[in-house]
Amino acid sequence: MPEEPPASGSPPRPAPARIHSLDALRAVMMLLGLVLHTALSYVPELSSGGWPYQDRQASVWFGWLVSLIHTFRMPAFFAVAGFFASFLVARRGTGAFLRHRLNRIGVPLVGGWILLFPLTAVAWVFAASRSAAPPAAPGSAGGVMDLIHLWFLYHLLILSAAVALFRSGFVRWWPAGAARLTGIARNALGRRWVFPALVMVTALTLIPMEAWELETDGSLLPPVRLLAAYGVFFVFGWLEHGRGGGFGHLRDRCLLRLGGGLFFHTLYLAVVAPHFGMAPAEARVAHGAGMVLLAVSMWLFVLGFLGLFRRWLDALSPGWRYLSDASYWMYLVHLPLTVALPPLLAGWDAPGLIKFALALGAACAITLVTYHYGVRSTWVGKRLNGRRYPRAFPGRA
Repeated sequence: MPEEPPASGSPPRPAPARIHSLDALRAVMMLLGLVLHTALSYVPELSSGGWPYQDRQASVWFGWLVSLIHTFRMPAFFAVAGFFASFLVARRGTGAFLRHRLNRIGVPLVGGWILLFPLTAVAWVFAASRSAAPPAAPGSAGGVMDLIHLWFLYHLLILSAAVALFRSGFVRWWPAGAARLTGIARNALGRRWVFPALVMVTALTLIPMEAWELETDGSLLPPVRLLAAYGVFFVFGWLEHGRGGGFGHLRDRCLLRLGGGLFFHTLYLAVVAPHFGMAPAEARVAHGAGMVLLAVSMWLFVLGFLGLFRRWLDALSPGWRYLSDASYWMYLVHLPLTVALPPLLAGWDAPGLIKFALALGAACAITLVTYHYGVRSTWVGKRLNGRRYPRAFPGRA
């Protein structure tokens, strides 16, 4: 596909240098998936999204941890992904960007699913056989084509292609309108009213949810409500880069935003928790109020973490660079481990927190060691990270 013309009559701005703090944020959000999936084995009486194993030392605090991480993890990831997607389109053009997405996301998605789906199924059966409570049926789609934890790559492919092709067509066929839209986005994202506007749009995507939380879906035909919910954050990141920003204005008051996110998440749980045994349609008022509070919490967390990482992790760090590269592999292969490791400790009467820490530590260690010795300097590492890195630890690289 040929390069599209500039979106405005002014000379194009040079692409900004890579923002290392956003790489670190993206890595942390991916690695929190290991925390979340390990913690699910210690959540009592799961209300949705069944898990095969429940430990005898389960605690409601793990339920709170899972809910908290789920509130901001994927929204923050999609905001950063949208920013980098806009960066790549501006730097390489739409055609090269789409080829890049297929190589770096599409191929790992297909290859990872072929390898990991049967491994996860075996781990699921093993975990269910040792559970202290009857397990729910595996998978979000319940069929052989369930994308398991790789669903977010599929959603990212869809959103990347949709936004990039929309931009390309808009710029090509109506350049004046594209320039006007760019100007509107540039001005709007700097206004004070943008936060309530973002909350309102996100709340409208959450209210149709068929659960008491932001849903996930591993089917090949994901519901439009989910693509819309994650798409709001993706487009937000895209527009932030398009206006020449890099979330740097969020450095100030980042801790205040994070505190506000925690406060509104607590209110959200207070509203929806009494209704967990009911379908949302049976308690529409509580569900609607909870989704509005959840939207506020989401955006406060996302903006707070963007500001926090921009404030403290902007400088290039070999350790963070290494972890950022490793995080993709670690997330791809972690699910069978986080399903199978907690049941290995089923007969031990230690506190749940200790068993959780041991299972999580083992999953992190196995995925990191396999990355370092089996992936980093191989063709697999080149596919995931864009190049082969020397097999050296950060301090010696």
